[in-house]
Amino acid sequence: MKTKPIAFLLVIASTIFTTAGQVLWKTGAMQLEMNFISIITNLPLIFGFASYGCGAVLLIIALKYGELSVLYPIIGTSYIWVTFLSFFIFSETLTALKIVGVTSIVFGLTFIGVGSRIRSKSKSESRGTVNES
Repeated sequence: MKTKPIAFLLVIASTIFTTAGQVLWKTGAMQLEMNFISIITNLPLIFGFASYGCGAVLLIIALKYGELSVLYPIIGTSYIWVTFLSFFIFSETLTALKIVGVTSIVFGLTFIGVGSRIRSKSKSESRGTVNES
């Protein structure tokens, strides 16, 4: 199965929703008082769960149109977005190790993408067809 472009767009949208959910959870946690009413009425927590749910639904739809081994690693970009948003929104420290981690994720995604194209091209050549992408 070849991964369709819509699948990539859906996974990217999924990472945006899950990243927003994580930021909302952190915002809600900072406002949290340790009692049940505070937890169930905390709007950032509620919106964070809703955002995460939307991200999950988008990922499920994306998987219908593409390969799991190609699409799922893109979810790793949410680590990148969360790292930078945490720095800008919550003034969390951006250490050299975090930057190395983000860089590793970028390289890993690149290797997976290139590897998928090479594998896809070699499969189509072995069948006597040429992949035009």
